Amino acid sequence: RAGLPIYECNSRCRCGADCPNRVVQKGIRYDLCIFRTGNGRGWGVRTLERIRKNSFVMEYVGEIITSEEAERRGQVYDRQGATYLFDLDYVEDVYTVDAAHYGNISHFVNHSCDPNLQVYNVFIENLDERLPRIALFATRPIRAGEELTFDYNMH
Repeated sequence: RAGLPIYECNSRCRCGADCPNRVVQKGIRYDLCIFRTGNGRGWGVRTLERIRKNSFVMEYVGEIITSEEAERRGQVYDRQGATYLFDLDYVEDVYTVDAAHYGNISHFVNHSCDPNLQVYNVFIENLDERLPRIALFATRPIRAGEELTFDYNMH
């Protein structure tokens, strides 16, 4: 369920790479495309193939910084009109992911109040609840060509 963490098998497990409890750590498995949106939201991401409900789509990755540094950078980003900060506040608001300069295609995923992706906190090798990995899973079947979105203000 949304809000609950996901724990994947890791190097301490006896299972192998084909274990069904190793999903996020295998990375993006879909053909995705960055595109220019037609409604002034800048760049976006769409899938080039159908995605099934509850499937892992991508991980939100970037530079891990302290919340204090995120506040400082956030002021600069606000003046530039864009930000790529994602607070890691699963248990405490100590760290933030900054995807402005280091990241992957998730950097371009836009906000929606009716998103087709849901954020989950994932733990694999690290069990420090202050440092979850951020995984995006499909909330419903997603058609080929459809833009991928998540709610930036999730609870």
